[in-house]
Amino acid sequence: MNGGYKVKIVYISAGTGENPWLYEAAESCSEVSPVTILQATSEELDSEEKRFIKILEEVKSCDLLLVSNHGSATYFKKYDRLIALVREQKVGTFIGSSIPEEMKEYRDIFPFSDDDYDFVHACIELGGKENTRSLILWACKTIARIEVSVPPLQYPPTEGFYHPTLPEVYDYAAHIKRLDPDKPTAGILLHQFFFVRKNILPIDTLISALESRGMNVLPFFLVTSPNEVTGAIGIRKFIEQYLIHGNKPLVDVLIINMSFSQISLSDPNDGMKKEPIYNFFDDLNVPLLQTITMYRSYETWKEDDLGLSAMEISSGVIWPEYDGQVITIPLATTDEYEGKKNVAVPIPGRPERIAEMALRWAELKRTPVQNRKIAIFLYQYTGDMDALGDAGGLDTPRSIIEILKRLKNEGYKVDYIPKTGNELINWMIAGLTNDIRYITHDQMRERSGGFVNAEQYRDWFSKIPEKNQAKISADWGDAPGELFLHGGELCIPGRMNGNIFLGIQPPRGLFEQVESLIHSNDLVMPHHYVAYYRWIKHVFGAHAVVHVGTHGTLEWLPGKGNAMSEECYPDLVFEDMPHIYPYIINDPGEAVEAKRRTWAVLLDYLISAMMRAEGYGDLSELDTILQEYLRAKSGKEEQKSAELIEEIHRIVLAQNLTHDLGLNQDAQPDEVAVNAERLYDYICEVRDTIIKDGLHIFGLPPADVRFREMIYALTRLENGNVPSLRESIAASLSLSLRSLLDDPSGFNEKHDQMNGALIDMIDCKSRNLIDRMAECDFSLEESLSLIRDEYGEDNSGLETCVRFICETIVDTLYKTTDEVTNLVRALDAGYVPPGPSGDPTRGNVHLLPTGKNCYSIDPATIPTQAAWKTGKAMADLMVERYIQEKGEYPERVGIVVWATDTMRTGGDDIAYIFWLMGLRPIWSDRGGAVTGLEVIPAKELGRPRIDVTLRISGMFRDTFPMLVNMIDEGVEIIASLDESDDVNFLSAHLKQDMVEKLKEGFSEQEARDMALIRIFGDPPGNHGCAIGEVVHASAWNDRSDLAEVYTTWGAHAYGRKYRGEKFPELFREQMGHLDVTVKNRVSREFDILDVDDDYIFLGGMNACVKTYGDKDPVSVIGEASDPKNVKTRLLDEEIRFIFRSRVLNPRWLEGLKPHGFRGVQEVMNTIEYTFGWDVTSDAVDDWEYQAATEHFLFNEENRKWIEENNPYALHSIAGRLLEANQRGFWDTDDETIRRLQEIYLESENFFEQMGEENP
Repeated sequence: MNGGYKVKIVYISAGTGENPWLYEAAESCSEVSPVTILQATSEELDSEEKRFIKILEEVKSCDLLLVSNHGSATYFKKYDRLIALVREQKVGTFIGSSIPEEMKEYRDIFPFSDDDYDFVHACIELGGKENTRSLILWACKTIARIEVSVPPLQYPPTEGFYHPTLPEVYDYAAHIKRLDPDKPTAGILLHQFFFVRKNILPIDTLISALESRGMNVLPFFLVTSPNEVTGAIGIRKFIEQYLIHGNKPLVDVLIINMSFSQISLSDPNDGMKKEPIYNFFDDLNVPLLQTITMYRSYETWKEDDLGLSAMEISSGVIWPEYDGQVITIPLATTDEYEGKKNVAVPIPGRPERIAEMALRWAELKRTPVQNRKIAIFLYQYTGDMDALGDAGGLDTPRSIIEILKRLKNEGYKVDYIPKTGNELINWMIAGLTNDIRYITHDQMRERSGGFVNAEQYRDWFSKIPEKNQAKISADWGDAPGELFLHGGELCIPGRMNGNIFLGIQPPRGLFEQVESLIHSNDLVMPHHYVAYYRWIKHVFGAHAVVHVGTHGTLEWLPGKGNAMSEECYPDLVFEDMPHIYPYIINDPGEAVEAKRRTWAVLLDYLISAMMRAEGYGDLSELDTILQEYLRAKSGKEEQKSAELIEEIHRIVLAQNLTHDLGLNQDAQPDEVAVNAERLYDYICEVRDTIIKDGLHIFGLPPADVRFREMIYALTRLENGNVPSLRESIAASLSLSLRSLLDDPSGFNEKHDQMNGALIDMIDCKSRNLIDRMAECDFSLEESLSLIRDEYGEDNSGLETCVRFICETIVDTLYKTTDEVTNLVRALDAGYVPPGPSGDPTRGNVHLLPTGKNCYSIDPATIPTQAAWKTGKAMADLMVERYIQEKGEYPERVGIVVWATDTMRTGGDDIAYIFWLMGLRPIWSDRGGAVTGLEVIPAKELGRPRIDVTLRISGMFRDTFPMLVNMIDEGVEIIASLDESDDVNFLSAHLKQDMVEKLKEGFSEQEARDMALIRIFGDPPGNHGCAIGEVVHASAWNDRSDLAEVYTTWGAHAYGRKYRGEKFPELFREQMGHLDVTVKNRVSREFDILDVDDDYIFLGGMNACVKTYGDKDPVSVIGEASDPKNVKTRLLDEEIRFIFRSRVLNPRWLEGLKPHGFRGVQEVMNTIEYTFGWDVTSDAVDDWEYQAATEHFLFNEENRKWIEENNPYALHSIAGRLLEANQRGFWDTDDETIRRLQEIYLESENFFEQMGEENP
């Protein structure tokens, strides 16, 4: 019939999977004409270059190319390359997209009539066997010129009600009337695509699981985007018509089994926009439970510690988070079923778990507030009393008080509300905590908040998977273990308060078996941990659990990175309870880990207020004298200059500033004189940095001066199109703030002042303006009058900034109350609106207000073009500094890479890595997606290509597998270049390493594969380095122990060929060869003495270099708190800078004092992390230990504050400083040690007395 012509069609799908109807339709039309169908998905083409090249060859010879984009074309990274070939080869192509503008853009490459275009479009959009067959017949008729009848289009339903026991055409309105109002109701949303294919077995199973638990079920199928071709009304109208009646939702909870962001796709004109104009889920106001139907097989998923493929993480996890969905667990895999391929098959037990989650949320919603039982958790991670209630940037005790107040006002049964944070802590300590070192077993029982009978626990334990039973028993003995066991019962730390249980998250077990961490990385939590959460659920009967602050241990338990199975420990422990989790806004990486691994509704909270460090003590005096000296010097007043330099020299020696200047401790006055300008620049930089003022209290806006400080901190940098307040004031005075900051010791003739003094003047004017605006209650009219009176009428930049403060910033800060308001909304089983996360002081006011269910970033855009500029600049500074130190280029660089920092910056570190190697990202023309990498020519690069080794976090592995693969690909690209060894260090090292591996007996391919490994990370299914636990517990002998811990936990290879295989010897070799180690910091909202992760990751790397290599590394801290003015310091320099600006600054300590017990913890943590840096990296000077000792412990007022508010911390601080001396890291005088020992022993007596007391 067809004269021998064979039609060839290539179909590429992005986000929709293969189209099985095409194969069926081609086969059914074979008598008309032979039709060849070739299919590929964007995921496989993006991840496999060879596969992509092969498809391009097929496209060149095809008759028709069909591209179906679910959402924007930017989802397909290699899309631009495909289109370029299509246009070059003039291949007839139809581009389908959810976005009409994209379809119009590519109409010209479809070489047939408009009627044909509309027909093909309709066939693809409508789908189904009949319409796909019509598409094939159309191709036979139009392309092969065969006389054949093309059947008319069939219009399947685009949305509707579905139930396996009811007819397809069913009276939905009548069904609604028959629902049992006494039963909770769950809605289910399924994409119409699966309904039309009858690929609905998982939904049938889920419906059955819900109904068997006594729930009404309303299952629906729909198409997200409205579509004129198909008649689809879209999800927004669908919810209005089907799920809301009389302004009330028909469901208590909504389960969504649809990929991507429903809000973004609901408006085709918006495409994949991240911040849609209208959020219809807010109108529905019920929990949204996202379930995942995976494209992978059950066996693949079961064996994969990552859990999901890169595409599945993006479409099934990241984009739904933009809707504020609760990311639950996978519902189904794609397998062969009853002889059919590519069928969605429910995962055994997972539909039932999802049903339990839905039921729990529905029960929470329907339970009257006075009867609701809520478990609120504090942390005590180390198990020590001094750590009770620790959380990132949060005054946890005061925050819990605010939560209790609000709950009581809402009608919850709350019997006791402490007046102060210390009162709450003391009340908790009077009960049972995780610190049982100084109490007897009888006291433990008397203080316990509850009990789990051993037999009851054994019964619970017997119901968990046998694999997990065996592992827990192997690590902790037979159930119920020994921890917190007394008289045949496990004791539960915490206290009851009406219907609120104030609990303490149980010990993870790492400190209880800390010695094992040196050589083992798979320790699971103890029996008591499991028993605790079972008690919360089954005995206390919690309707919801609230973990307060960043962060606990639940989300870090071993298991898959995403898509939990029943054998994953977060799933096993927490089960199905509604989970609400306040998390600091600038830690998106760790926050989404809690969302994805423990199905938490996040509530981001505000950072601490930030203030200018200013000068203090001798540093203030030195500032003044230096200005006077530099003036005298420039005026050639030799006598005065000589007198002043003597005084400067005295202060420099007294304050140990010779270290900061890189001089010997016995430097003479003339050496100091030579460095006077540099010293003044340094003092100005210390003074001008921002530091934390106290801690945030959940649900409360910063008060009084802290409110004004926060406005100041938020306006130091430009915010989008809004200029910086300081820069605007400088401009109004005909000054350039950037020029002043670049040269503080310069002199401004016009103003007759040092540039540093002008910076102070501008800063003072900025804060004075904010103060005066506050006095007029931030009235826009009065605030504009203030600046016009002082700076004149022609100040558009300053006016823009003032408007921004009055109309945006003030309102967003007042809305910090949303934190506790949305907590209440979450506890009502309502919907918490989503929002972006990151560092507010980095020019990101748009991230506020807090109280949102925060999300992260689209990985396809990493590194962003802005991050590319920042990362390049930081990398260049690092190289320059190394050359300054060593006189040559670094050959090998080790860098710590975190998911959190990648999300916060858009990929500064990724850009940093590529630029060092000499690679440039290729960005798509639309949407900014990174579509590939290109080699930067050696001449353009202007330096050798540097060999980079990464130590990634477990979060980075879990969240950004696509970046892991892209970096791994980049390594191979650079290693394969034909360049000389002095131009390409990576390829030079590859050759050397291969020779060694061949000598060891490996094949050539094995040797090459191993020699190419540059990405190391946490053990598969696990997280962390364990350095922090070992250092805290003093469970090490020398630095080699710490290096071994780092190796045990970090020697796991990742990349396209590796999924966490362990290569300890290769890791040691790589670490031992490093010239430079790097950890870049994003902002000053936290510094490297604020958190332990920095010293754990970078310090651990330094310990390895020192242990396994023959030289000390140049260890570098990059800073991008101002992306347009990045900085780089050596590690010891950064620690000195933090000591000068924050640690020894009275303003920082005064900010902590109102926070009592919790405030003291910040001091204690800083001392411990300082010690951690020293024992890993030799990065702390004797004077820093001495200054800290004198400031915090020998200063009577400060020591008394510590002792009165947290005597446990006093003991820890003194003990840690003594340890530094005993281990040889701090050389000090005998009197200092005597006084420290006295403080330590006195606090030891306090513990003994505490053990003797009964509550």
